[in-house]
Amino acid sequence: MRWKPLSAVLLGLLMVASIVSAALLQDNGKNSISRGEKPKISPILKKELIMRTFTGKSSACMAEEFLQKYRDKLTLRIDLDEFRNCTFVGIVLRPLPNGMYAPLYYFASGDSGHTNLQSIKELFNSEAIRFVNLPLEVKGALGDEPSRDWNPIGRISTVTTSRDITTRRGDKVTVYNKMGVDFWVAEARMGYYYYVYISHEAKVPNERDFPTDFKVAVKEVRERATILNPPRERAYFGVGSFKPEGSGSSSEPTITWGLNVGVDTTGLPNAGAGFSETYTKGLRFKWYTDDIDANRDIEFEFYDLERKEQFGSSPAWGRVFITHPVVVPFVKKGTPFHMVEMKLRAEATFVYEETVATCGSFGCWVSHPRQAVNAPPIEFTVEMYPWFINQK
Repeated sequence: MRWKPLSAVLLGLLMVASIVSAALLQDNGKNSISRGEKPKISPILKKELIMRTFTGKSSACMAEEFLQKYRDKLTLRIDLDEFRNCTFVGIVLRPLPNGMYAPLYYFASGDSGHTNLQSIKELFNSEAIRFVNLPLEVKGALGDEPSRDWNPIGRISTVTTSRDITTRRGDKVTVYNKMGVDFWVAEARMGYYYYVYISHEAKVPNERDFPTDFKVAVKEVRERATILNPPRERAYFGVGSFKPEGSGSSSEPTITWGLNVGVDTTGLPNAGAGFSETYTKGLRFKWYTDDIDANRDIEFEFYDLERKEQFGSSPAWGRVFITHPVVVPFVKKGTPFHMVEMKLRAEATFVYEETVATCGSFGCWVSHPRQAVNAPPIEFTVEMYPWFINQK
């Protein structure tokens, strides 16, 4: 009857999540995040579920110091120095049945579009509750492989960069590049599969919020996953290694690629991509997957994001585009700690158009010049471990 202690753990986590929710929502939200303010640490420790928040310009440094005593027990490890521009770091350490912890790393900064500390804490709280409510085991199959039990090992949410565009009239428009990642692990006869589900959002303002004589759209987005740890023959992308594969186009606003063969995968999300507003007619896009090194280095590209019109097409002005590519690295048994180290990268390119009136010796005319801009890329490295690595 192994389900009894597991149910007790989940029930305890739900109770703790409710306590944490009340504590976070009672905080005074009048403070704003400033890169110059002194870092603050707000510890919340209840039984074995551990939550902490860090604010200020040294948030990542303080979070790194806090995690040192837990580092050997984390199933997902990152170098927080890669997130040093963040001014808010939230940490949740979810206890696992064997004494390990599955971590949630939550990041925010001035680039996130939220400057009020209370709103950031509420978003973090929502993420924390979602994270502790994830099932500790789900069924899923890859390609023609048998169904396996998959265990969550952590989540990163949500790393954000932004780019300001100043219009000819002096208005400021901000576009965003956002990335989050969920991780699972499953044991196979020869080793371990890691299921890496990327959430990448390229965000622009809605058309109704455009300044006069200005509009902006997502032009293309790219994601890249690269396995780093040697040797090559011990860690690589395995069966059903990534989705989407090849190239193609969608005449619908969204598309989903499955990784299963008809088994229950309700807890293991499928790869997909598309516009967030599916009710708008004529939205379409193309994709291309470049297996730079099919065993070690994969890049996804989604491009020609456009809206079909009566005569031709135009950029999808004011439409948010979200992608969910999946990669499945495999590590052989006998590899130290059964660890896979991987670098993840997300890029977003935007296009904007302005209406420009020009007058010369031959009269006046109106033009609509377009220009492309990139938001700063997001890039970080993760180390993934199965649950049992500290068991003897």
